[in-house]
Amino acid sequence: MLRTGWHMLRFTGAGILLTVTLAFIGPISADAGLVSGRVNDTKGKFQAGGTFRVKDSTGKMVNDHVKTDERGGYSIFLPPGVYTVEFSDGRNAVIQSHPEPLQQNIYLK
Repeated sequence: MLRTGWHMLRFTGAGILLTVTLAFIGPISADAGLVSGRVNDTKGKFQAGGTFRVKDSTGKMVNDHVKTDERGGYSIFLPPGVYTVEFSDGRNAVIQSHPEPLQQNIYLK
């Protein structure tokens, strides 16, 4: 049975949505894992909504503008490895990425 009208529009829309979704997800490395957490500062100097940079173990810049949300939370896709996060005030910390999602809070001193 040939379907027309709303049925055809619904399936066409679903196909377009799937294609667009895959186009955005496709460039992410297949082995990249989601690293997320919260930036904590004992002195209260780290502002929510602030940014930091991420460098790999060789010192190469991976992302130069990771922004935190209103509660200091962050999330970023990274291939497995060890990374240094650097803040504009000179403080830094180390995070790790694995193929599976991982929560890591960043504690600044």
